[in-house]
Amino acid sequence: MTQNVYIPEKIARRGFLMGMLGGGAAYTGGLMFRPNTFVAHAQDGGANTGMVNVRDFGAIGNGETDDTAAIQLAIDSVAIQGGIVNIPAGVYLISAPIVVRSNVSVMGNGIGNSVLKVPDNHNGELFGILRTPFGESTVNVYIANLTLDGNRENQSGGEHFGFYCGVEPGNPASDFDIHVERVEAHHFTGYGFDPHEITTRLYLISCISHHNGLDGFTLDSVVDSVISGCISYENDRHGFNIVTDTRFCLFQNCVVHGNRQNGFTIQNGSHLNQISNNMIYGNHSDGIYMAGVVDNTIINNYVTENLAYGIRVRGCPRTSIVGNRLHSNSQRGNEQYNEIQLDDDGVTGSTQCMVANNHVTCSGDIRARFGINETPGTDEIAQSENAFMSNAVFGAVVSNYNIGGKDSQRQANV
Repeated sequence: MTQNVYIPEKIARRGFLMGMLGGGAAYTGGLMFRPNTFVAHAQDGGANTGMVNVRDFGAIGNGETDDTAAIQLAIDSVAIQGGIVNIPAGVYLISAPIVVRSNVSVMGNGIGNSVLKVPDNHNGELFGILRTPFGESTVNVYIANLTLDGNRENQSGGEHFGFYCGVEPGNPASDFDIHVERVEAHHFTGYGFDPHEITTRLYLISCISHHNGLDGFTLDSVVDSVISGCISYENDRHGFNIVTDTRFCLFQNCVVHGNRQNGFTIQNGSHLNQISNNMIYGNHSDGIYMAGVVDNTIINNYVTENLAYGIRVRGCPRTSIVGNRLHSNSQRGNEQYNEIQLDDDGVTGSTQCMVANNHVTCSGDIRARFGINETPGTDEIAQSENAFMSNAVFGAVVSNYNIGGKDSQRQANV
């Protein structure tokens, strides 16, 4: 069953959810996203030749019978011409990946109602109990209104993921136009959502991922995609992990909290992504962590009460950190971390970055050492030519600003 997301009263009072998770157009920083024209047809059946019900193929949904083969038969029955597969309310045990093919929609009866669940003591590998085919390009898939339950507490071995798409690692081919909406993935031993090499025009809308053994959402070589209105909480690693050359992706209006490591991690060559209008709080390490990536934008997020840094940028040239609100991060210990940190990763410096129009406040008994800190680096690997403009910082323990880079500029900060 879906769990309610806990929003601290003092955060709710600030009106954040109405102001930042509500309607209104967000700045996209020049990123271009193409609409998925298949989605409207998938919801009304207009582009499909058939609609089938998994019960007609032998699925029971009683939480005791293995329904894998019956659900796969239903999907395969519409795979040639395209169609909609309906999964009524019930708990369907899944012991092998359910493979969704091109031009197929899989529609449940709502989160917590239509549940695909890993059986007890399933010790084999399940790289996605719901996934696109391995080794071939898949197009125009729509999945909605389901819960994927990894049943982690009743497993003794095996690596299990919730949703998986993409052709295969190292293959230059791509899946295209994969739309997943209102799907929950929880209690998997591995990832909740793992769109993989390569997925182009992925749309994750209003999905929920929680209590998984690795990341809530891992985006691995995902291109030209939108992740909007999703919730990722209390996963054993990161809320969102953006890796392996993921690019031209927009992450907006998400709530990310209580994850055992970072809220957002951006690494492994990912570039030209935008993290905007998200609420990121109470994660056990950094709110947003970036390492060894270029040309990413962090804009209009609310980052609060994370245990380490609010936003940390390590060896990330041309990063924009604009219009964010940060409050009382560094909660692991007084004066241990900084609200915004620019430093190097031992290989590359953070250079030509823009840090502008951010509002940073530190209050209470546990506060950040510096509000905004730019480390100097070394002669070989230095922070340089960064711009700090029109920021407002209050209440840091040692100093609100500590700008140590080479040829970095400060202007109109408070």
